[in-house]
Amino acid sequence: MTYYAQTMPGVEEIAWLEIRKRLKDAHFQRYLFAKEQNGIVVFDYPGPAAELLRLRTTEDVFMQIASHDDLTRLRRDLRGIHELIATSEPFGRAVNDYLRIRRFSAPPSYRVISRQYGKFEYSRKDLTATVWRSLKQRYPRWTPVADDAQIEVWANLLGSQLLIGMRLSDRTMRHRFERKVELPAALRPSVAAAMVFLTNPEPGDVFLDPMAGSGTILYERAQAGPFARLLGGDIDQERVDAARKNTRGNRKKPGPNDRLPDIRQWDARQLPLEDASIDKVATNLPFGKQLRGSETPAKLYPAVLGELQRVVRPGGRIVLLSSEYDLIKEEVRKLPRLTITTGYSVAVLGVWGRIYIIDVA
Repeated sequence: MTYYAQTMPGVEEIAWLEIRKRLKDAHFQRYLFAKEQNGIVVFDYPGPAAELLRLRTTEDVFMQIASHDDLTRLRRDLRGIHELIATSEPFGRAVNDYLRIRRFSAPPSYRVISRQYGKFEYSRKDLTATVWRSLKQRYPRWTPVADDAQIEVWANLLGSQLLIGMRLSDRTMRHRFERKVELPAALRPSVAAAMVFLTNPEPGDVFLDPMAGSGTILYERAQAGPFARLLGGDIDQERVDAARKNTRGNRKKPGPNDRLPDIRQWDARQLPLEDASIDKVATNLPFGKQLRGSETPAKLYPAVLGELQRVVRPGGRIVLLSSEYDLIKEEVRKLPRLTITTGYSVAVLGVWGRIYIIDVA
């Protein structure tokens, strides 16, 4: 069966790395992009669909019901889309596969969500109406509703490409980290999970987020598997309190390896940690409106990077998120034990930043 995972723009490559690691029989098809809204990875997977809902770097999972790569962007596309949905055998087979997974006891309710990127002779409203009418013709016992539908049918027009999917996930996949305390510019769980994944989590890790904010990265590391210790902190006591409440409030039933992160107030430029005491670091370096007062990246980053070089052991790894591309590269070059191995450009809070993987010698 063909599925697609939807995540934040730029995270789709990391999402595929996680899919490939977790789902051994998954086979890559392609990446698609919904402008500034989403990155999409399309793949085949013969195993149980429930496994897809355990992915951490993905925000929504869909079964692909239909696709078309050569739309003209003219009004005649709507006639072709109608025929694809209303009469084509592959569409019917895909829907039957979806219904076998969902197992409704009665004809389901449904709603249509359309997204359109690019210039067309027809509007998004026209697309929605076409999909709605086509489904109504093919499945007359289904009930169209405006909200709270049992089935969400997503029609994506991405330039000349059409992608239609039926959603398998619900809002809890995207909003799994329910913050008790909201802070401005908090990191999305999928981006935090991507950063944690790139640290290559291992059971013996002493893991650090030196600028923990609301605690999202610490929460995602706790969900990624066993660890020796989780450490985090922030210079602002309000943020320290928020991170403590958020990570405590999202705990599942405590188990033998379930421990709360050790979250303290500190200055990341002068960490109260011993040399070479940390295995892995992931942190969202503040930039733009996240910085306070007269603080600037040029003042802050050199000291923070120097401290991370000091506290991370040889063979450890640092994963950073920042929009300050040139500054990160310049400062890392000055530190003999740090090497940027690769990076991923991602959209965060309407701004393009970059996740850097830095290995420590």
